[in-house]
Amino acid sequence: MFKTIFAATAVIASLSAPAFAAGMMTCDDASIMKTEAMAKGMTDPMKKDSMMMAMKEVDSAKMAMKDGKTDDCSMHLDNAMKATQAK
Repeated sequence: MFKTIFAATAVIASLSAPAFAAGMMTCDDASIMKTEAMAKGMTDPMKKDSMMMAMKEVDSAKMAMKDGKTDDCSMHLDNAMKATQAK
């Protein structure tokens, strides 16, 4: 019984890891430019704080990409995208 539970847990864990990784943005110039354009396109005065946060995250992503830290870059791009979608 424990073997079955262990095997099922291992299968579920191995299938969920790629799905989580697929949610991260790719750290490349195109993704950075797209995210930056979305942030700059936020013209609603009520979302100024979100726009500023998104631009700060884009700048951090650019620095991380320059330093070769692709995981940090992807994290900052994800944070910027979340900021552009804030309500």
